[in-house]
Amino acid sequence: MATLTQMSRARLRRAWAGEAAAKIELRKPRSATTTPPVSTWTDTGGVYVNRDRNRAYMPHHDDERRFVEEDGPWRYGLAKGGEGGGKSVAGIKKSLERLRRGMNGIMVSPDFEHFKKSLWPEFARWCPWESVIPEQQYRGRIGWEPTRPFQLTFQTPEGRPATLYCGGVEDPMSWEGPNVHFAHFDEARRHRDPAALKVFDGRCRLVGPQGEPPQLWLTTTPAMHWLFDYFGPLRDEHPFPAFRADAMVISLLTQDNETAGNLSAGFTRQRAQSLTEAEARVLLGAEWEDINVTARFLPTMIWWNDCRADLPPLGGDPLILAADAGVSDDNFALVGVSGYGGRVAVRYARAWEPPPGGKLDFDAIQAEIEAFCKAHNVLQLFYDSYQLHQMMTNLLNRGVVWTEPFSQASDRLKADKALLDGIKARTLAHGGDALLREHLDNADRKLEGSDPSQQRLRIVKRRQNLKVDLAVALSMAHYRAITDFMLDQQ
Repeated sequence: MATLTQMSRARLRRAWAGEAAAKIELRKPRSATTTPPVSTWTDTGGVYVNRDRNRAYMPHHDDERRFVEEDGPWRYGLAKGGEGGGKSVAGIKKSLERLRRGMNGIMVSPDFEHFKKSLWPEFARWCPWESVIPEQQYRGRIGWEPTRPFQLTFQTPEGRPATLYCGGVEDPMSWEGPNVHFAHFDEARRHRDPAALKVFDGRCRLVGPQGEPPQLWLTTTPAMHWLFDYFGPLRDEHPFPAFRADAMVISLLTQDNETAGNLSAGFTRQRAQSLTEAEARVLLGAEWEDINVTARFLPTMIWWNDCRADLPPLGGDPLILAADAGVSDDNFALVGVSGYGGRVAVRYARAWEPPPGGKLDFDAIQAEIEAFCKAHNVLQLFYDSYQLHQMMTNLLNRGVVWTEPFSQASDRLKADKALLDGIKARTLAHGGDALLREHLDNADRKLEGSDPSQQRLRIVKRRQNLKVDLAVALSMAHYRAITDFMLDQQ
């Protein structure tokens, strides 16, 4: 028998890390270095518990439940989520459910390093290790990590085998071998083209033991490239309409996972502190948006300075008012414009800020608006109906002012573009209100639409803590002034 000194260090390491060491490890009593098998298959469904936190998997909403449990009628799935939104876990749960029923699959990350450091550790926390064949259960030891692609084989409750092919996708063509019932591609946005999607689509070709159709699903933070082309909303001239019609898309928000107790309290708010508003919408809110196309609303504040004019005191001039408001994070903003010398002139700008940790006093604000409307010639008051419907209905019913909601969809896109054009062309005048200038300086422009020739823009915050409410109110008032009342002609 060879002595220990006769064995090479490489052979010793292989022996310890390989099957022999696994069998020795399985005979040991449980300790901090072994993995307690906390999840098992059952005859009625999989029971999945996070071994680190001893928490059972629970979907955040019905869409997630359907995404995880349904075998169709859709072939393609996308769980787009914010950071920490639980998207990878949803994909893992779906993979485990298919493995439990005897189906073979693929589980991959965009590259092997991501698989080793992110997807695999998460999978290992939820995996029912008692259902893995004994020869491979050593991979469930806490601290074990893969060094190359591998296969993990399960036994179903009926004793059938089910194999999961695991690894990274540096070269999509390297995955052209296995024929499977399903594939799970995590963080697909890190791939710049759909080559891997096309390869996995071709591999998912087997029908399950109970007639389950093959499925391919992605779990990722969204990106405005090929992901949007395939999974974005069905629209005119969609590049892949048949694919999109055969796909299910769900959103998993970071805040929802925090509320469920799966993230530290306050994580979403704290994470947003280092992000721009556009980045927060993508990385926390799972929105379709190209972070790289957001820029300052006004490329230079010189344009705004050049619109400065010596305006006379506000008298009986016809006014258009617009209001924008939040509850705890944003201001309540009210802007009034009139016609002046062939231009739209800003004649009034007022913002109410909530107290620290408190909310706006809408009753006091309503009283102030009533007093202003009674003292001036206000033709109409437009508003964002999200927070202001009740107040504006009260003002209308009491005969104080004619109020009307302002669409925050297509009309806002047109209005924000019209405001930018008006400032650039100096067809807008203002008297130099400092707070209004600050809100405009805080604003970025978010481009909407994937076709550059048809893109429109929306005013958004540059950072979460910056205020842009007066800029939004000005946009609405200015747009109605030039389209409905032609105040720039006075």
